Amino acid sequence: MMMDLTSWAPLYPELALALLIPVLLLVDLAVGRKRPVVIQSVCLAGLVLVGWTCFAAADGAMFYDAFVMDRLARLLKIAGVLMSVVAFVYAPRDLRQAGALRGEYYLLGLFALLGVFVTASAGSLLTLYLGLELLALALYTLVALQRDSARAAEAAMKYFVLGAIGSGAMLYGMSLLYGLSGSLLLSETATLAPESVGAYVAAALVLTGVAFKLGAVPFHQWVADAYDGPPLGVAVLLATVPKLASFALIVRLLVDGISASQEQWNLLLIVMAVASLSLGTIVAMAQTQAARLLAWAAIAHVGFLLLGVVAGGGEGLSAALFYTLVYVLMAAGAFGVVIALEKQTAPLDSLRGLYRRHPGMASIMLLIMLSMIGIPPLAGFLAKWQVLMVLVDQGFTALAIVAVVFAVVGAYYYLRIIRLMFMEAPREQEQERLKPGWGASVMLGANGLALVVIGVWPNPLLEWCRAAFGPG
Repeated sequence: MMMDLTSWAPLYPELALALLIPVLLLVDLAVGRKRPVVIQSVCLAGLVLVGWTCFAAADGAMFYDAFVMDRLARLLKIAGVLMSVVAFVYAPRDLRQAGALRGEYYLLGLFALLGVFVTASAGSLLTLYLGLELLALALYTLVALQRDSARAAEAAMKYFVLGAIGSGAMLYGMSLLYGLSGSLLLSETATLAPESVGAYVAAALVLTGVAFKLGAVPFHQWVADAYDGPPLGVAVLLATVPKLASFALIVRLLVDGISASQEQWNLLLIVMAVASLSLGTIVAMAQTQAARLLAWAAIAHVGFLLLGVVAGGGEGLSAALFYTLVYVLMAAGAFGVVIALEKQTAPLDSLRGLYRRHPGMASIMLLIMLSMIGIPPLAGFLAKWQVLMVLVDQGFTALAIVAVVFAVVGAYYYLRIIRLMFMEAPREQEQERLKPGWGASVMLGANGLALVVIGVWPNPLLEWCRAAFGPG
């Protein structure tokens, strides 16, 4: 029996999470909506156990190499658990106000996390697609969680339709890869001759699907509505956890699966990266709603992430991974502060005079905004610096200059938020002092502290990112 249990060691995180979901469902049925804090507590406790299994799981492959547990998968799964915990702590306040605080939120969030797990460990086209669809279906439902909201319904429909188009394009590309290689394993599809017309078409279709999942220009139309339509408690999950799956998708499908065609898809990635940087930055400057501003800023950040992938090699991918991890931490903190404002639509004006209403929260938001700008010694600066350095080292100096230009331009809307918080008086109807829950307050403090610690002492996380793409 012990032998059998050990042989399943690479699958421990998925098994633990798959066990937590029905347990939480039973708790939800027993408790109902009367005591949502019980459901939240069970969910968070279960995620602690799932996080432990991520460390305990052994490296290895299962199901004829269709499932792979390696250092990259382990890091993404640990990050996924942490971001889920952060989202589940921030979300209840907003969901309660929106009338959407139900057990389904936590259940769907866990299903989405399971999709991230499967995607991160995908060793075949089939496993990759199953993980992505599990994640996508959970997210579509989460966006529509507030059933009496027309905005949420519209956002969910746009997200679903555009997501289905992206999934269809990717699936068609995968079918071509299977037809050309005769195998579903990503290690086999990587050997395809890049000169064939079929390989060109497959790479283009696959990249289209990847761009949809990332929200990269020109396949970004769903992003702003998906962030702004549902309650902010859903948006904080949407802005963080799926980004980890998107990075896994890039590595598993593009880098591992069609590496022979890298010269072709790298050119398309460059175009998408520059377009995402420029359009995301410019449109974000015109936004008046916090969620929509963060959505367009996310598109710009995707452009920065893609530049790390363009640089290629272990250094480029590790820089892109580090950037992804730092970004989801910053995005989670920004949404955490916006949720604490207790404004379902969260106009930017609701940040006016935040320093007078809650100095601690304003200080944390200041750290987050400065980190997003890329001010040293915060983590956001180091994340940008890593990407820029690897671009220059690989001869992409022009791209590095473009990235710096748009990073400077993008500072405008972050500085605008800082000005509202510290240099403007609160609106008359918002003079009272904010009182976020103790759980959210602790998490916000940890969020801000993490950005400082990673910026000052980045080596542990940097080395882990480099090890994910290192030898062995």
